[in-house]
Amino acid sequence: MRIRHLLENGNSLYLIVALYAILHMALRLTFSPILGTDDVEQAICAQDLVLGCDPRQPPLYTWLQWLANQVAGSGLFSIFLLKYSLLSATYVFLYLAGRHLFAQPITAALAALGLWLAYPFAVSVHQGVTHSLLLSLLLAASFWLALRLAERRSTADYLLLGLLLGLGVLSKYSFALFAAALLVAALSLPRYRRAILDPRILVTVALAAAVVLPHFVWVWQHLDTVTGALGRVGQAGAPAAYGARVASGLASLASAVVQFLAPFWLILLAFHPRAFLPLRGTTLTEPQRLAGRVLVVSIALLALVVLAGGPVEIKPRWMHAVALLGPLYLFARVEALHQPPRGGYLAMLFGFPVVIMALWAAQTYLAPKYGKPTRFHAPYDVLADRLRAAGFSTGTIVADGLHLPGNLRVAFPDARVLTPNYAHFMPATRGDGLCLLAWETDEGRAMPDRIAVYVAKHWGTLPDGQAIYLSAPYHGTTKVTMEIGYRLLPGPACNR
Repeated sequence: MRIRHLLENGNSLYLIVALYAILHMALRLTFSPILGTDDVEQAICAQDLVLGCDPRQPPLYTWLQWLANQVAGSGLFSIFLLKYSLLSATYVFLYLAGRHLFAQPITAALAALGLWLAYPFAVSVHQGVTHSLLLSLLLAASFWLALRLAERRSTADYLLLGLLLGLGVLSKYSFALFAAALLVAALSLPRYRRAILDPRILVTVALAAAVVLPHFVWVWQHLDTVTGALGRVGQAGAPAAYGARVASGLASLASAVVQFLAPFWLILLAFHPRAFLPLRGTTLTEPQRLAGRVLVVSIALLALVVLAGGPVEIKPRWMHAVALLGPLYLFARVEALHQPPRGGYLAMLFGFPVVIMALWAAQTYLAPKYGKPTRFHAPYDVLADRLRAAGFSTGTIVADGLHLPGNLRVAFPDARVLTPNYAHFMPATRGDGLCLLAWETDEGRAMPDRIAVYVAKHWGTLPDGQAIYLSAPYHGTTKVTMEIGYRLLPGPACNR
């Protein structure tokens, strides 16, 4: 009962979201000093302000990470401060959108917090999501503004919508799918069609184009690299026959949508089953129908991409642009049925994060003891200390892969860190120092050819020398170790 009363007060939602983010950030900083997937990419790419780094992703998240680094330093705190600020803002904008959809503030709060029960937000976001998190924020903000635009029709809102649309594309290319679905859905409803057909929408389009133009000039200049990277997405093991490709892609799409919102929709089904049945004797409001149509059109557009020869394997974690509004739409159906929130659902909503945190702690402290350490137990910090003891403190690091250079960037914030994975990314040198070449030896002890080719391309042939090897056990266990090889060279070898 207290939880229900708390959610009925709109301002309480902001406090709940802030406490949720602060707690998870504190736990993440406590549980491991190691960066995970996606976070390592930002540690590397945010060394400098550039129009492109990772050819698969637009640069907005990296720009924000660079800005956070200027304020809070280029360490773990800065990375997670940005992440949990964006996560909090996503919940807030979903709630603000819900205030336009629902009669009761509690329904808006439940719809926004419903993502606590969706795996990508309950678990994945705490392990390494970056661009998709920023995408989610800009999706939520754009949908909120579209709802407000139809009510106010102010020139300032047309300008702001153009800015959000442009930033959305710069957050992740799949934002364009959501923008197209929002346009089609809006044109199908009278209130929103009038707003779209207003001549001021040309200002929206012009501003969005101006925002994305500089990055797309960079894309044009690196078109082969970008198209090559994006063309491989979702194509692993693709059948040769068109029919088999389409069947695989459509089945994967259906599965991805269902999995993205799980177990949220299962829990909602258990307590509000009528919301999943045809509505009888009641109808949704126009804003609520807009949310539902955006969902349907997004899925249909992605299905058309599959039919056009697109991905055959669609992962649930890619569904932010398609299914993020799912909780808003499903709770619109709950409210249309005049069903108050069930106590059991509220218990699941607030109990599920506690269970996830308990499992997270168990994995952190128990998994290594049973010989099952994760990437978050990798001894990158210990190996960095040994490299420091060997004489490296600053200069240029060229490291293979992403996890090693990303974590070395955190350990050596004054060094320039490069990787052959981002061949076109070359931030400015940070002063004098040594040249460190490093690689993990899980593929063999010899220095990877990728490093030798990368160094030769930029600075010429490597001087002769022998590699040195360091190893350390994963945190929490002595059963599993990590080994890296390295060469320490004079600064001129790669500091130009």
